[in-house]
Amino acid sequence: MAGNRKVFKNAMQVAANAAWEGRWGEAIEAYERALEASPGDVDALTGLGMAYASTGKPEEALEAYQKASEVTPDDPVLLERVGNTLENLGRGKEAAEAYLASGRHYASQEKASHLAVARWEDAVRAYPESVEAHASLLKHYQREGRIQAAVDECLTLAGIYRDRDRLDYAIRLCQHALQLSPRDSEALAMLDQLRYGGASTREDKGTEAAASEAPEETSEGVKLPDAETLEFERSAEEEEVGEQKGSPVETTRRRALTDLAESVFEEEAADTRSARLTKEAVDALISKAIDFQTRGKIEEAIGAYQSVLEAGAGRPAVHFNLGLLYQEKLRFDDALHQFEQAVSHPDYKLGSHFALGECYRARGRIDEALQHFIEVLKIVDLATVEREHADDLISLYEHLADGYLVKGDQDQALQFSNSLVTFLNEQGWEDKVRLARQRLDSLTQEGPVVTLAEALTVPDSERILESIAMSQEYLKRGMYYTAMEECHLALKSAYSYLPIHRQLAEVSREMGRVDAAVKKLVVIADTYQVRGAARQAAAMYQQALSMAPMDTGVRTKLIDLLIKHGEIERALRQYLILADSFHHLAEMDRAQEIYQEALRLVPRVEQEEAWRVRILHQIGDIAMQRVDWKGAISVYETIRDVAPDDERARLTLMELYYRLGRPRQAIEELDALVATYRGEGREERVFTVLEDVVEKWPDVIALRARLAQAYLDGGQTEEALEQLDRLGDQQLEAGRMEQAKATIRAIIALQPPNVAEYKRLLEDLERE
Repeated sequence: MAGNRKVFKNAMQVAANAAWEGRWGEAIEAYERALEASPGDVDALTGLGMAYASTGKPEEALEAYQKASEVTPDDPVLLERVGNTLENLGRGKEAAEAYLASGRHYASQEKASHLAVARWEDAVRAYPESVEAHASLLKHYQREGRIQAAVDECLTLAGIYRDRDRLDYAIRLCQHALQLSPRDSEALAMLDQLRYGGASTREDKGTEAAASEAPEETSEGVKLPDAETLEFERSAEEEEVGEQKGSPVETTRRRALTDLAESVFEEEAADTRSARLTKEAVDALISKAIDFQTRGKIEEAIGAYQSVLEAGAGRPAVHFNLGLLYQEKLRFDDALHQFEQAVSHPDYKLGSHFALGECYRARGRIDEALQHFIEVLKIVDLATVEREHADDLISLYEHLADGYLVKGDQDQALQFSNSLVTFLNEQGWEDKVRLARQRLDSLTQEGPVVTLAEALTVPDSERILESIAMSQEYLKRGMYYTAMEECHLALKSAYSYLPIHRQLAEVSREMGRVDAAVKKLVVIADTYQVRGAARQAAAMYQQALSMAPMDTGVRTKLIDLLIKHGEIERALRQYLILADSFHHLAEMDRAQEIYQEALRLVPRVEQEEAWRVRILHQIGDIAMQRVDWKGAISVYETIRDVAPDDERARLTLMELYYRLGRPRQAIEELDALVATYRGEGREERVFTVLEDVVEKWPDVIALRARLAQAYLDGGQTEEALEQLDRLGDQQLEAGRMEQAKATIRAIIALQPPNVAEYKRLLEDLERE
């Protein structure tokens, strides 16, 4: 068994490497060897399916996926792959069944409801007549307050049942649609047709054939719709909204109409008291304008709003609505002027920026349009991003427009603008933004934040982000090869989308392939540099260094990037780490070169003195380790001149001077340090320093004399007597009789208990 396990692991490693490099034939052979050693292994079967799919062999891929799904029937991702493969083979109904099975598993998971929705949408695409898929989507849209989408699903289901001659269910669905949206024209028309226009409109099926396909309660795994199954609770918020939100412009338009309607019933505001008409007259004009606008009488509405402005009663809602009307009449210059009056108001900021972008785009002024569209996306993105990432996100958006303009790529700018407009005009774009942000944040927990703008530049971005999320889920389960291959599938559609590569790096790290992960992160960082995204590039280099802190090449890249963009203090910190890395590698010359390079940057930082001292200490340490006493003295003398109160420099100089036989200079350094501390009132530090140097050099008379004097000056008699006694002995041993006599006299003056002995000793010395 142990041998089989080893064969399996080796084969899986070979397969992963081959898949990583796109050598699918070799990957297939390796996966098959792995399955010979461990039949039924889910990772191997899944990998084999991915490899077959990548080589255009869907039948073989389907067989592998189905075998894997039989082993783990509760894995929704495998069921999705079965569905996708069946769909590619043109087996739509079977594909829908697989998608629905996947969706049911996701729906049972608290945090995976969005994935269930995606599978229901897949099922509808593969087999448009899937009742269960449409019913599930209807329930979801209604729960989320997406009224128009729910109505559309009602009508689609009604059409399916109509074609199957189940008119009672079709009518009930139309009635439910009208409960959601009482004035929906399509629902009204279909209900009339069902009641008065006959049964099926299909010409290719007779009544018997249609009836034979009518679903029973168990035929498609769902109950037939009735009032109980179709009536779902609507939250208080959904009742208040009343209809599905649209684009930012549409949402803001409704807000403007509401604000204007409410203003009619408000008391006269301070900012309208200077109006040239009475409030009653202004209210009448506003009521007219609203009525004309809602009835589609554009010219009349424009005239009424203009009269409001001429009366001096301008307000953001008036400017915004008038701008929309001008825009509809293609009077873009007039529209721009009105939107610019409204854009500074918080409630109208998002819609006005969007409308300004549309007007500038219509005029062919792509640069101005791009700036407003990016502002729209920034507002939307900031509303969902975590607070700690807000500053980074703002900075990225500030440079985003500049990046397009500097490159002068009008086609790319236009493509981005079109993608944004399309995205924000879709129903449910707010939900998609939240979902996209959740996925992006989960990807960037240990790296730089990614903008929503970056995702919008990718074709089929929702599917790509979902693939990344699936890869993350596989990684949590320890299914490394499957996680990696999910990324490879995404890369086929969006090879240049860097978050996919970041996920691949994470997979490599979890697999223990740190070198591969670091290389991938460095390539990502280099790409960010080329794109002008310096902050993201720096963050990716940092992430690579967290995996390989001793990689001097990566750290050098980071330093160069930081210097280029003026982040000198961060560069200096990286210089110190880089030099320390060479230090650990015993490459002292290279470490010293790095410190010297760092010193040349010091004049560019605010805390120049502190940085200079810090770096010089490192250089001094290298000199000390090399026993280069003279070189070390030169360094520490420089530190002393820059920072006279630097204790470490003074004491190191003392040591060096003693080693080179220059005691006078050693004492001068000590005296200067003590004088500095005394001038600052730090007496305790004076005692500590003197005690330390006496302990280090106990035989140096001058040092003990200074410690004894410090105790005397501080009134510490017992400590002074102890040091004076030892000082006297040292002076006698050294033959310094006069100094010894002076010390003994100082002891006698303190009147110790054995003062008589010191007096006799002094007399003996005097006689000698």
